[in-house]
Amino acid sequence: MKYSKLSFFILLSFVLLAIIVQTYAFIAHEQNIYYWDFNGYWRLWEEFCATFPNEPVNSIRTVFHSVRHDDYNSLPVALTSWFYLFHLPSRLSYITSLAVMYLFPTVILFHLLCKRFSDNNSFTWLLLTCILPLTFVEFWAPTMKGYPDISGLIPIIAALLYVSKNDLGDKVRIKKALVTGLLLWSPFLLRRWYVYTIVSLYLSLPVLNYFIYNNTKHSFGRVIITVKNFFAAGIVSVSLTLIFQGALIRRIIKTDYATMYSAYQSSLAYSIENLYNHIGLYLLPFFIIGLLSIFWRKDRNGKLLVIFSTFNLIFSFLFFTRTQSPGVQHCLPFALWTLIIITFGLKVLLQLTINKVYQCSVFGIVLVSCVFINYASLFSANQYQPFGQFLPNKSLPMHVDNFNNYVELVKTIETLTQGKDKVTILSSSSVLNDDMINTISYRKLTGRIAYASQVDLRDGINVESLLSKYFVVADPVQTHLSPDGQRVITIPANEILSGVGIGSSFRKIGTGFKLSSGVTAYIYERTRPYTDKEIKNFLSLFFEHYPQWKEIYDKEFYHKFISADGDVWGDFTISEDAKIVAHPG
Repeated sequence: MKYSKLSFFILLSFVLLAIIVQTYAFIAHEQNIYYWDFNGYWRLWEEFCATFPNEPVNSIRTVFHSVRHDDYNSLPVALTSWFYLFHLPSRLSYITSLAVMYLFPTVILFHLLCKRFSDNNSFTWLLLTCILPLTFVEFWAPTMKGYPDISGLIPIIAALLYVSKNDLGDKVRIKKALVTGLLLWSPFLLRRWYVYTIVSLYLSLPVLNYFIYNNTKHSFGRVIITVKNFFAAGIVSVSLTLIFQGALIRRIIKTDYATMYSAYQSSLAYSIENLYNHIGLYLLPFFIIGLLSIFWRKDRNGKLLVIFSTFNLIFSFLFFTRTQSPGVQHCLPFALWTLIIITFGLKVLLQLTINKVYQCSVFGIVLVSCVFINYASLFSANQYQPFGQFLPNKSLPMHVDNFNNYVELVKTIETLTQGKDKVTILSSSSVLNDDMINTISYRKLTGRIAYASQVDLRDGINVESLLSKYFVVADPVQTHLSPDGQRVITIPANEILSGVGIGSSFRKIGTGFKLSSGVTAYIYERTRPYTDKEIKNFLSLFFEHYPQWKEIYDKEFYHKFISADGDVWGDFTISEDAKIVAHPG
């Protein structure tokens, strides 16, 4: 079949339909247990959809304020808010908006990128360059969970396409430098952690552009002009950042993120393992073939793209992991570079012979494998032993066992907190956490939950959450990171479960609720104020690990706090610095 405008339109329609159908199927299998990042961006989307029709100016002003100040601004979800016009169920509408607005363009741009750097325009090859990103689990996993981070891949691929199609070494071109600078700023505008990839691109794109347009005789003059164009593009990116995100930049400069995110850090070996587990080891042979093809590949542009992708993969990954180990959303740019290398590795296999039967057989095997692996990773709980270890990490629809017990737990909490009493959820995992409980209640517990701190060095001790009348504690104690980085959860939870220290001021209500993964949740009521000795002993458990906290939390002055019925409950050590309410992300 000849590749034409009609076939491209058919391809677009097929990709779009496949994305919509799979998104619907995924959301249809989920329970209403969303939390943290899976929940937060969706709520921002709902809020913007609700306010924009009535207050468009204020809504847009709020987005601009978010862009200027927030680490993770609301712009990516605001851009997809027009999907509310379809009157679909809220969660389905939100996830579909991400898939259509961001995943769909990513697939198409990836296809165009491979076409641009390939000397093979057969329909089989070009169809393969759509199938691979369309079924690529690492593109789907964060998107289906509500992360808008895939939006950053669109300007990255667009910048690569733009630079590859424009010679920036013949003369200084302000317009092209402006467009390049705008495209390379956009990922940071959408998600600030893309800065690592942007730095990598500013180092590698000038080299790629130079070699694309200088395949014979090299000129030092062209090198200087290329550098000037990208220097101008850099000025554009920096200027746009300072104009629109100045407050954020000032905070970034003053913040030690390596310390703040120390609980998210791990060894380089673990980060590498985390990356290939998200992508899947089954692709490793094709990745190796893609790398080795550099030495015998005939199409020069394809070789340049593989070298370019390899540099960006290694440099940006090492740069990023100095701060933290990448999560599923952070792996997106690394997965992009990896998929490019894999795709050109598969191209080598297709070109081993001109035999059409062989090429169709290879294509058929790849197609069936991609569809199966996509299904196995996103929909099937089966581990497919012994081959499951080679597949990507599972990212199944959000679902828990014993869901009815979760509902009963929420109903009990709603009954207990009908007055002014508050509840603290001392649990921080996918089995149980405070945001999940609020979601199950359909946000009825908003204002009744005192959100506990989650990560020690990021959040500190949220003293206010320790003053609640009711506490929900999971047994065994639940954390989503290493327990050593979440002592703000483990220390009070263990004391309450064991009934020692501050835990001696609690009594257990009922027999507990059997949740998922063998976890039981218990409700405790605080029956008296903490004593001075209990407070000091409790804080000393933190000071052993964080001596710098002593100046913050060990103050001589006490604030009175009042119970719901107006009686004085007691005194508690507190400082202005300690009044932090944190939401994990």
